[in-house]
Amino acid sequence: MTTTVLHANVQRDRFTQHAVAALASLIPAALRLALKAARPVPALTPPESAAVEAQKVRDLARSYAKTDPGFSADLYAAAARHEGLYAD
Repeated sequence: MTTTVLHANVQRDRFTQHAVAALASLIPAALRLALKAARPVPALTPPESAAVEAQKVRDLARSYAKTDPGFSADLYAAAARHEGLYAD
């Protein structure tokens, strides 16, 4: 019986060491994530912003392509026009 109790204590200590090591390895990742969230995002230039907005409209147009092709075509045209207004 003493051997079984000793064996159980050894296993528990090993589990504790592994758990502490796993948690300690997560700390640097959590710090990087926190620092990344606190870092200011650089502002987009007007052409970059227009390209991002046009891509969102194109994604919306793609979702309407099968159900309402006319509306989808109008959205594609609007996206192209919007992006063209701010092209360099």
